[in-house]
Amino acid sequence: MAIIKAEKVSKKVVIVGNLNRQKIVNSLLENPVKISEFAGYTAYTGKYGNEDITTVFHGIGIPSLTLVTDDLISLGAREIVRFGSATAVSDSMEPGTVVLPIGYSYNPGGTFKQYLNSDFSMALTPDFEFLASEREKLNNANIKTEIGNVFTSDALFAHTPEFIKKLSETGHIAVELEGAGLYFISRLKNVRALSVHLIYSNAVTGKSMEQNNINESENKIAKTILNLLTGKN
Repeated sequence: MAIIKAEKVSKKVVIVGNLNRQKIVNSLLENPVKISEFAGYTAYTGKYGNEDITTVFHGIGIPSLTLVTDDLISLGAREIVRFGSATAVSDSMEPGTVVLPIGYSYNPGGTFKQYLNSDFSMALTPDFEFLASEREKLNNANIKTEIGNVFTSDALFAHTPEFIKKLSETGHIAVELEGAGLYFISRLKNVRALSVHLIYSNAVTGKSMEQNNINESENKIAKTILNLLTGKN
């Protein structure tokens, strides 16, 4: 099923699960033009410097993200950055921190089993050069950044304090909804990928970001992502 109704997309793509976040990224592009809209999934292409960048709303959940990402790769995407949010599971992590997942843990079955037609699991990791470069850009922008393992959940609001504690004790620093799907498809299809998560809240302390601070932070982070994709400092 084709979600992206366009003849092609740019080689470099930013995907998001929040329409306001897509607007923020689009605001940094020159002349963004809508190239596709289907069932609420919107895609735009614009210029950042001399490079074409496509932004895409991928919806919510792993099945939605993998459908969109598979489409994008078939249409020419080769470098994909997911710009999302996450919830911290460690009491030491402050909202407003950016997390770059070095790997995702996930529940077996579902999308993963359908693609692999097997019970074996895959190590879900990013493009390391992307990760190292984005960390440098975030640090240069004075944005606090942590690298670690993240858990992708299908039921974010069903987790008990005991489960959050278990995630922290097993080396996870955050939980979110879709990232494992991106790293999975990128490995299967041999494209470069990275996720960048802004920590909106902390499940242990109850602290969270105010909306105005979210918008300001996401604007700064979006610039680092666009600079990453276009090779700018």
